[in-house]
Amino acid sequence: MNVIKPSIPMRSNPDQTSSLETECLFGETISILDNYLDWYYCRLLTDNYCGWVQKQCFGEVIKPSHRVVSNRSYLFKENDIKSGCINYLPLGSQIYVDDFDDFWAKVYLGNDANQKFAYIPTKHLVRKDKKIDDWVITAEKLIGTPYVWGGRDSMGLDCSALLQLSYQTYGENIPRNSTDQSLLNKETIKKDETLKRGFTIFWRGHVGIMVDETYCIHANAFHMEVSKEPLVNIIKRAGKNNPIIKIMNFN
Repeated sequence: MNVIKPSIPMRSNPDQTSSLETECLFGETISILDNYLDWYYCRLLTDNYCGWVQKQCFGEVIKPSHRVVSNRSYLFKENDIKSGCINYLPLGSQIYVDDFDDFWAKVYLGNDANQKFAYIPTKHLVRKDKKIDDWVITAEKLIGTPYVWGGRDSMGLDCSALLQLSYQTYGENIPRNSTDQSLLNKETIKKDETLKRGFTIFWRGHVGIMVDETYCIHANAFHMEVSKEPLVNIIKRAGKNNPIIKIMNFN
């Protein structure tokens, strides 16, 4: 089963008022583990995260060929900017492209959609196996995005989703939570080494991405958005009770 909405909440319990665990994005695939009334308990195959999602948000789509690499892209009714938009696709959406030219890509929305095909700008897409070497560019483009606990749609993100979605453009799916991300088989950097672009800083329950040796990008509840600031400022706010626990090279 595939997600047929721009994004859908995955919750801790089969109840719309239960806490948000993460979000599933258009075209991503789930494995159904259980069901209750109009809910599925499922595993999101992108990162093996499990939770409850509403059944109405899923359908069958053609195996994705491309993914969205802009913060979000609008779906146009026709290959004409004046034709009107029917919805949007967030960063990380996976879609099947039926046809494209230098400007427009014709994308398949699924048999259950009100409109089976729509058009988005070709420049907002890359092939699903495309690798963008400077993946930190994606994080930089998300500066100013509102902070949302459990958010994974580029309309609102938390810290680990920022790293996960940004690093996905490097061609690798990584875990959803910062604790699991810190356990990946990446080079561990000594704290006295010079920091570089693409190094990630882990605290207990938090992660940031280094832009250079001074500035760090992170989605955080202090600014309530994705912000870029000197790492020393973050360390000062964290205080002695939450020191840096690991620095890793994600390049």
